[in-house]
Amino acid sequence: MESQKAPIKLYAKRSFGDKMNASFDFIKENWKPLLKFITYLMLPLSLLQALSLNGFMSQYMGLVSEIEGGNSDTILSALPQLGTTYGLTILCYWVGTMLIASLVYGLMKAYSQRPERLVGITLTELKPLLMHNLRAMFRLSLFTFLLLLLTIALVIGLAVLTPFTLIVTLPLLFALIVPLSLYAPIYLFEDIHLMDALSKTFRLGFATWGGVFLITLLMGIIGGILQGVIGTPWTVAVMVKQLFSMSDSGDAVTVSVGYNFVIYLFAILQCYGSYLGMTFTLVGVAYQYGHASEVVDSISIESDIENFDKL
Repeated sequence: MESQKAPIKLYAKRSFGDKMNASFDFIKENWKPLLKFITYLMLPLSLLQALSLNGFMSQYMGLVSEIEGGNSDTILSALPQLGTTYGLTILCYWVGTMLIASLVYGLMKAYSQRPERLVGITLTELKPLLMHNLRAMFRLSLFTFLLLLLTIALVIGLAVLTPFTLIVTLPLLFALIVPLSLYAPIYLFEDIHLMDALSKTFRLGFATWGGVFLITLLMGIIGGILQGVIGTPWTVAVMVKQLFSMSDSGDAVTVSVGYNFVIYLFAILQCYGSYLGMTFTLVGVAYQYGHASEVVDSISIESDIENFDKL
């Protein structure tokens, strides 16, 4: 039944409501392959990320308890281990962000290229697109990180000279960050160099700044709600564990092993849910990119002209 419906075009002028509808229609039509491949790729990473996340939280709460108890001398000795688990958590999150973006945009590209769309698609068939996107996302993420570091260093340097520069630099930094949401879909959907993609990102992003901001905000809220619901058991379990650790009851020791395992399972669910939530933002931004490309560059018209002899 789904294959009989008209495919959802990426490049099309859409109102804000139509972009939201297109995003939800894509997810609704393809939720099975999305869920299947997200589970294949993100669940193994979530197993490792949950270990580092629980380790960091345990060390952090232990450190807070020591400080509140007046044992501030333990801070320096605990910082290396705390930094290690925190760094591992950030590394997992970085890898996971690249993976989920590569997967979602790979599926969206396959959706537009295959006559049957995503019906019956296999991991073997998806692998070339996925590997291409992963290499591209690695280059893009490193470049973006360096770009943000330079920008933040410039802002801090100006603030050291005079704090009044923050009145200009902070709003300007916010205005520049919003269009960067289009960087990944531009670089992954098009055959384009990194710097050309950056230039096009700001060109399309500033031309449709309001739409980029709204679609990112609302899809982020929706994804955040999903993540919050899925991650609530882990949050509650960690809070209960902290209450036990603050009590003098010996029962807390006897149940700690089993309870820690339950927290680990909840942490896996929390990490997995965070990547599910990202899917909404990624799909929404992709259709915002398609809208911006059509409004600014009329990309579908250019494609029709180039393929006129095939029509």
